[in-house]
Amino acid sequence: MNARLHPEAYGEALADVYDLMYPAEEAGPIVELFRSLVAPGSRIVELGVGTGRVALPAARAGFDVYGVEASARMLGKLHDRDPEHLVKTVQGDFCETVVDGNFALAYIVCNTLFMLPDVDAQIEALTRAREHLTDDGLVLVEVYDPTDFHALSKPVFQVRHLDPSRVMLETITVDPVAQTLLALHTLVESGNVRTFGEVSRYAWPAELDLMARAAGLTRVERWADWQRGPFAGGSSRHVSLYRRTP
Repeated sequence: MNARLHPEAYGEALADVYDLMYPAEEAGPIVELFRSLVAPGSRIVELGVGTGRVALPAARAGFDVYGVEASARMLGKLHDRDPEHLVKTVQGDFCETVVDGNFALAYIVCNTLFMLPDVDAQIEALTRAREHLTDDGLVLVEVYDPTDFHALSKPVFQVRHLDPSRVMLETITVDPVAQTLLALHTLVESGNVRTFGEVSRYAWPAELDLMARAAGLTRVERWADWQRGPFAGGSSRHVSLYRRTP
């Protein structure tokens, strides 16, 4: 399974339907968690900002928000939704792009860390996040728990009804040795069909903590959701909070 894609490929392919795949209802709890972690008006940065699903509500809540994104089409969607330019954006691969200044919070949400192709790239992303922090800054990472996917012995097929005129058909295949998941998305709309392969390199929670440690970060908390629910067996995802290693 070839996991190497250009960093902008995911956003370029799915920009038109991303907000239908991941509705904005969760933004409220996410911003509330931000409020509980850092001071009002703090500088915060999203690595992989996408269409601004989280960044724009955070900016409207008073945070000084920056976003790094490789996909021009994703940024175009964000800018269309943000005519006041509340979110300051930089186009580039967030493993390499440097944003001026330091931040009280750097966050990577919605499995974006797993979109990077290998351990080295994921550690590099966490290192960039740590380098962007103030001395007491924090890093938040949201990813899926791989337990159910890792156990798959054959492809799984599912359907997403995006809106009355669009359906997404998805086939999920896993390589448990390489820890990679291939999701083949087929978008059917108005008689047109488009297909795009999304590859994620997943990591176990303990492995994520080791990668963070290699990047100079130490875990503070781990929750099952943005409302700080306890992470336990059966949790489908987790939100992990890290700080600079002393």
